[in-house]
Amino acid sequence: MRFIGLFFMTISFLYGQIEIRDIEVEKLDEASGLLVSQKYPNIFWSHNDSGDKARLYAFDKNTLKKVKKIKIKKADNIDWEDITYHKGNIVIGDFGNNKNKRKDLTLYTIKEPNPYKDKKVKIISKQRFVFSDQKSLPPKRKNFDCEAIFSFDNELYLFTKHRADNNTTLYHLQGDKAVKLASFEMDRRVTGADSDGERVVILTYGSLYLFRPKKIDKNFFKETFSRVKLRDVGQVEGVALDGKYLHVISEEGRLYTLHVSDLK
Repeated sequence: MRFIGLFFMTISFLYGQIEIRDIEVEKLDEASGLLVSQKYPNIFWSHNDSGDKARLYAFDKNTLKKVKKIKIKKADNIDWEDITYHKGNIVIGDFGNNKNKRKDLTLYTIKEPNPYKDKKVKIISKQRFVFSDQKSLPPKRKNFDCEAIFSFDNELYLFTKHRADNNTTLYHLQGDKAVKLASFEMDRRVTGADSDGERVVILTYGSLYLFRPKKIDKNFFKETFSRVKLRDVGQVEGVALDGKYLHVISEEGRLYTLHVSDLK
């Protein structure tokens, strides 16, 4: 069990500073996704990965204290790995696939709950999908794990977490298929992503990458990008764009905040 207590510090790095704070939310002990609420000011949404019930945690952006724990009705948490907005709703990615042999990769769509009133929320839809280029379960090269989802121009996209190398593959979700667009060699494995409709951020265990694409297609990785290396941040699993800032959450229960301009 991680320690929950008062902790605040700022560390300097090559281009700027990272603010580090402890999240004081009981039972959010393997945080795997992060989302800044578009509807409720100063609210973060997060969730645990496998081992927890099907529920979201709302906590205050300023105090990092729990606001509400909300159950997702008629949903299961097999391995929740990321969370995003899509067409005004929240989408939760139950697509952790460590052994690359899952047949039940799932997206849950819900209306954003009221973090001050709601205790439960119903799912709007439950969408199963498969990777279009995965031919066997498991494949010879285990490159179909996934921990990152984002929305851009009202379309959903995934970045995979390769286990045979440090590449990631970009997929476009089309109904029950994740269609391959392009691959790219990262510094380390991809664990999260987010987009505000103009920028796309990708989190790995060692860096943050920021792209400014005009559209998402097979040429995505040919775009110029910004990057900052992350050091001594533990097992970082979720990232959220928040105007001029980027927030990164770790399984150890810490929130790292830095300015977008610090990515070079």
